[in-house]
Amino acid sequence: MLLRKRRINKYSPKKGFKILLITILFIGLITTFFSYLYINFYINTYGFISPLSQTKESLLARVEEELEKQNISFGKVTSNSDGSLTVKLRDDSEIIFSSKKNVSSQITSLQLMLSRLTIEGKKLKSLDFRFDNPVVSFK
Repeated sequence: MLLRKRRINKYSPKKGFKILLITILFIGLITTFFSYLYINFYINTYGFISPLSQTKESLLARVEEELEKQNISFGKVTSNSDGSLTVKLRDDSEIIFSSKKNVSSQITSLQLMLSRLTIEGKKLKSLDFRFDNPVVSFK
């Protein structure tokens, strides 16, 4: 009589389930990592904090800092009840920034608008960035 060696399957259902769970965990970690990179690089926020969760004081300070970086002379920065920010410029123009959009890009747009209006010789009364396209009023 010949004795055969019995082949034992080294992957039992329990081991297969563990491998599946480890694979899902690994994919989840990789997805979270790339999501974090996407948020930081493309949206230009820091961490998983949305612009709406920032405190009013930090947003006011950030706007003042960005205005000073762009050499825009301003008088007063105040926050409104709807979460937007109002900036009074030295020439009594009023600028309204949205807290839901990137502050840096709004201020860059403001700098471009101010330089273009200076070249054209127009006086700005108000500029509102809360909408998809900025709303401009002249004196």
